[in-house]
Amino acid sequence: MRLKRWIEARQMALMGYVTRIIIIETGLSDKQVRRLYEEIDRDGFKLEKNRTTRTTRSGATLLLNQASKIHASLLMQLYRQVGGESVTTSISIDALDRAYRMYQAVLCELVLVEPTIRNVTFTISDAWCLASELRSNEAMFDICPNCQCSYFTSIHQSTAIGCPFCYEPPNRNKHKSNELEVLAVIES
Repeated sequence: MRLKRWIEARQMALMGYVTRIIIIETGLSDKQVRRLYEEIDRDGFKLEKNRTTRTTRSGATLLLNQASKIHASLLMQLYRQVGGESVTTSISIDALDRAYRMYQAVLCELVLVEPTIRNVTFTISDAWCLASELRSNEAMFDICPNCQCSYFTSIHQSTAIGCPFCYEPPNRNKHKSNELEVLAVIES
């Protein structure tokens, strides 16, 4: 049993989870996790620099704008697809790891089309925090009545509650009319 927890903690550390999450998920002590980091370092692996943070994030700090809501929706949809409906009652580290790798693969493909897509990305620890909110009913999937897309939403998020896929900035029509006026002046 102890060996299984140690192996799980090692895999989580190599994946990039922060110390606090490794402690929560494996039940190892802070001292044991530090010893694990030393062992991983001796084996020649490099770990994330921010791994020792004691804090975890929430929808309040992760879902700051519509782009981050789209990223969260994509990541959490992949997680739900891999892990099934049970992800709403418990966190599956295996499903989360797999979903996160799929999320990164999608981003690598999208960045070729739209380079700014990399401006908003989540870490594996961020993914765990979103999954934790989903498990504790502080987040959910909602279905947009307009586009019928399912999207992730959190009670803690800093953005509007609506669908991130249908969202249009309030100034968009103003900018469009200004652009049309400029085109009309140029053409005349």
